[in-house]
Amino acid sequence: MEKSMETQIITDSSGKPLRVIMDYQEYAELLGELKRPLPKVAKVEERNPLDWYSLTESAKSIINGLVALASRERRKELNKETPDQERIAELTRIGDEAREISKKSANFQSMERMEEIIAKYSPILLAEKKKIP
Repeated sequence: MEKSMETQIITDSSGKPLRVIMDYQEYAELLGELKRPLPKVAKVEERNPLDWYSLTESAKSIINGLVALASRERRKELNKETPDQERIAELTRIGDEAREISKKSANFQSMERMEEIIAKYSPILLAEKKKIP
């Protein structure tokens, strides 16, 4: 019978957690000797390794799109004979917010954070595109 080796965390007598690699059966026996219950099975869903790259490109594309759109539309509004100051302020705010996100590398180091950026700013980009006459 082939053994299934897994990394497990056990605690020593002082309560300090230790990472060990052992066969699951040995792990279960050790916990039995220590009179400790087996931990609940945690289902870990593996993500596709390419998800990180896809999310990075999508998040950066959306943020860059917002920066470009805000700059272009702000310039157009400023060139009008009677510019709409509220629209200019809104576009300035959107552009500044997008530039701040783009500057912080931490925003692109976590898949969860990139998913948040995409979920929040993609609808804003689409809504702004619909405002363009």
